[in-house]
Amino acid sequence: MYSVAIKETDHNQVYTHLIRRDRQEDLCFGLYQISTSPGRKTAVINQIIYPEQGDRNIHGNVSFTSQFFDRVISLALKQQCGICFMHSHLTNGWQDMSDDDIDAEQNMAPRIKAVTGLPLVGLTLSRDHFWSARFWSKTAARTYSRFDCGDVRVVGKAFRVSHYDKFYPSLIWDEAFTRTISAWGQQKQTSVARLKVGIVGLGSVGSIVAEALIKTGVRHLTLIDFDTVKRKNLDRLNGIGNAQIGQLKVNAIKTYLLSIASNTDDLTIEVVPYSIAEKTAGDEALGCDILFSCVDRPWPRMILNSISFANYIPIIDGGIDCSINKKGDNLAQARWKTHTVSPNRRCLCCLGQYTPEDVALEQSGLLEDPHYIGALPPDHFIHRGENVYAFSLGLAGMEMQQFLSLLLQPNGQYVGPKEYNFNSGTIDSDFEFECRPGCAFNNKYMGQGDNMNKYLFTGHEVAAASRNAPQEFSPRPTSRFGAIQLWIKNTIGKIKF
Repeated sequence: MYSVAIKETDHNQVYTHLIRRDRQEDLCFGLYQISTSPGRKTAVINQIIYPEQGDRNIHGNVSFTSQFFDRVISLALKQQCGICFMHSHLTNGWQDMSDDDIDAEQNMAPRIKAVTGLPLVGLTLSRDHFWSARFWSKTAARTYSRFDCGDVRVVGKAFRVSHYDKFYPSLIWDEAFTRTISAWGQQKQTSVARLKVGIVGLGSVGSIVAEALIKTGVRHLTLIDFDTVKRKNLDRLNGIGNAQIGQLKVNAIKTYLLSIASNTDDLTIEVVPYSIAEKTAGDEALGCDILFSCVDRPWPRMILNSISFANYIPIIDGGIDCSINKKGDNLAQARWKTHTVSPNRRCLCCLGQYTPEDVALEQSGLLEDPHYIGALPPDHFIHRGENVYAFSLGLAGMEMQQFLSLLLQPNGQYVGPKEYNFNSGTIDSDFEFECRPGCAFNNKYMGQGDNMNKYLFTGHEVAAASRNAPQEFSPRPTSRFGAIQLWIKNTIGKIKF
């Protein structure tokens, strides 16, 4: 599958340029980097190049001059980027190509490939903000073939996707979703269902979010977590009990989700039993349209932050902070905060969700050293245990609200960071929306695709050790036969031959 991603601010400016009031077509170019994941190759557009005086001829249709093309080639070489060609049509919806359109792009493709090493990406914008796109790839000597993109994603304060119906089969909704569709209509429901949504971390919040997404109609989920179900998890994991102790969280939760789904015919749930710091999980995350960050450590948050800005993938993140009083006999305070991270929004680092120092500490392995942990102050995040199920339920609900606001944009409004104060019952929304000046994620890392991705997934010793460790099993068999199975697992299963 081929795909394109563009920032919302760039889309809005390009729309103003291409959709002219005099109803003539127009054009411009852009530069892109490739973002690669299994089954999908995405052109991440990171710069728009508009025509200057004498760069194009408008005559109902539009054509560009050699001086404009040479300038674009020069910029692409300097920045080591691919080139995309963008023009407008004056009708709505997905746009096919005229013979003139095909000739123009097919003639550009060989030179662009020879100079940049990357295929030409062509895009057509319609009057209703719908994008159509294609890659022109070399398929034989002197032959460049057109490969239509399955979708074009516009990412920013809002999130809009132009899906090409050829690659996304029609969905038939039965009465199980009648109430959901009545809230925002069939078209929006279909857009939600076509998204590929990933959840990183299947603990108390992630397991609740997973069920909420299924109940909302998402038909393609990717579950990423390397850990197994332990007895200490049972008061917090949604849909999990004694029988699942020792199972991988992703497998146990997938089984539960399939058991409660109203229709599994077109439901896909992929399980990835790896850490987001490992390439297997990182590659799968890059294939998602939206990611939920349900992690509580700084290193995975840094990776997800980088994924978002380098690849234009929105990240919905949150966290819980609570503490017991000095007497130890009641709650002192509790609050939980949610936010959406993407281009044109504030990044996780600027939001204070992690610090570079804590990332380096976790990468060093010291956060797994009990002697080092014991010397840390009591209020250090490593000592926290805020994921009480009731609080996680509140946080998961707010994360789902962020998700729906991003997609639906009711009345043209968007939601920024929100923090709920449990003690007072109030919600605070007075937060900075954009990054601090000079933030690297909103500047040099923006739209870098694989140039950034290759540095992110370096391996995770804790995850690798967890996969090789002896597994904990349920202490409560439900039958005599179950007791025998448990004894075999805990006794004979540990003997090494």
